[in-house]
Amino acid sequence: MSHQKDFDLALSTKWFTKEPPLLPPSMKALGPCTSTYNWTWEQDFNDTTKTLIYAILWTDTKAITKLRVTWKRSDPMGTVKAEQKHYPAPPPLSEEDLEKAHKLYGDNIALWAEEAVGTTVGDGECWTLVQRALIDLAETYRQYGKEPPLLSQGRTHGHPILTLTAPSVGSNSGLLQLADVRRGDILELKSAHFQIITEEAPKRVPGQWGKWQKGAGEKNVRLSHHTAIVVGVDGDTVRVVEQNGSVQGGVGEEKYDLGDGGMLKGEVEVFRVVGETMGGGGLVAEWEDE
Repeated sequence: MSHQKDFDLALSTKWFTKEPPLLPPSMKALGPCTSTYNWTWEQDFNDTTKTLIYAILWTDTKAITKLRVTWKRSDPMGTVKAEQKHYPAPPPLSEEDLEKAHKLYGDNIALWAEEAVGTTVGDGECWTLVQRALIDLAETYRQYGKEPPLLSQGRTHGHPILTLTAPSVGSNSGLLQLADVRRGDILELKSAHFQIITEEAPKRVPGQWGKWQKGAGEKNVRLSHHTAIVVGVDGDTVRVVEQNGSVQGGVGEEKYDLGDGGMLKGEVEVFRVVGETMGGGGLVAEWEDE
């Protein structure tokens, strides 16, 4: 169990009686990007007593909080009881575990993404591309009796293997290799600003007959929250397949330089997709009695 302090659940606001359920005010006040959660209802045979169970993953620490609230429908405030449990983040996986996960899922995730280029997946949002890839692949793995990949939990996509920020006190150059970022890993960007140099058609050199110079352009890309699938790594540059990025509302390809010259500002987190058992079975809204 974790040493996280219990939250003020403010039961007097009756948030637990809403349908669909709401988070307690103290948790909701932390903001929509601080957590992701699952919930489940339980009720007795006569529908007189209801139980609401939450499993909440905190995206910054990867710790989990579970809530269980029980009450009688006839008198919610007079009968409500609430419990909390807090679980620490899982320990880092070994290099052997991460290598195994890559061999099982990495290339298949990247291939799925590459085949989607030029289409629109689901609602056209960036996160949906990763969600649909993992759901489709999970179904295929189950059909063949293989362990399916763990589905995304909000903006957590398996096991974190690298976090970097810009501007940085030290150099970000070479970190992709040190963290062993590979094809099929998932890239999560936050408040990122990139300067991307693009090649253009050669142009004549003014006043010099027969001479041409290589053209180059520059574009600035700003992404508040963005999710992409890594399909290749070249030095400090990741090649990705993304949705609603370079192609608005559709799937396209892009390159992001995560070294000292490319990312001017922001935060990047890279995840290795892992199996369900390796990732703790996902965010399950179940209450474990001790």
